[in-house]
Amino acid sequence: MEHFIKIGSYEIIDAEIDGDNLEIVRIPCQTNPSLSYQLDGWDHDTSIPAWIDGEPVNLQIAHYDKQQDHWCVKIIS
Repeated sequence: MEHFIKIGSYEIIDAEIDGDNLEIVRIPCQTNPSLSYQLDGWDHDTSIPAWIDGEPVNLQIAHYDKQQDHWCVKIIS
């Protein structure tokens, strides 16, 4: 199931919450290459305010998945 995520001015309409781990959101890189560059610069210990389906959350980088070409971010609140 796809979710709408807003991180700053970036809107991601095809993000997916991991079915096995509901704290992990997968953000495809091809949807918004500019956002991918931003995510690549995030520090793994920094949380960023965001919204998932209109609900405020904080996100933190978990890892980059090369095989699927998406970023995995962790919902920390």
